[in-house]
Amino acid sequence: MEHTLRQILDKLNKMEANMATKQELAEIKAELEEVKASMVTKQEFEEVKGNMATKQELEEIKANMATKQDFTLVQQAVLETNEIVKKLESKIDSHEKLLTLLSHRSLEHEAAISSIRFLLAK
Repeated sequence: MEHTLRQILDKLNKMEANMATKQELAEIKAELEEVKASMVTKQEFEEVKGNMATKQELEEIKANMATKQDFTLVQQAVLETNEIVKKLESKIDSHEKLLTLLSHRSLEHEAAISSIRFLLAK
């Protein structure tokens, strides 16, 4: 019987050694409360889930995105267009100079004609 009591006592001592104290339980409870407080609620999770793109949407976005090659082609087209615009600006400048020269000549001719009319009228 004493042997059985000693076995029971040994088991109780082992159980007591493995049991948490009130302080340890309080610490675990505090940690659990912190974890609960920082967890996302189901509603918050559903909101996030609702705002996320699906795999299909991501694939559609990916399919519609421009590639690096597309950007290179666009850049090349912009540079070519820029060159064309510069040439047109240059031509416009020379045309403006020509128009200015022609308008001066026209004014000179009008003045000459006016002078001739004046002399003929006398």
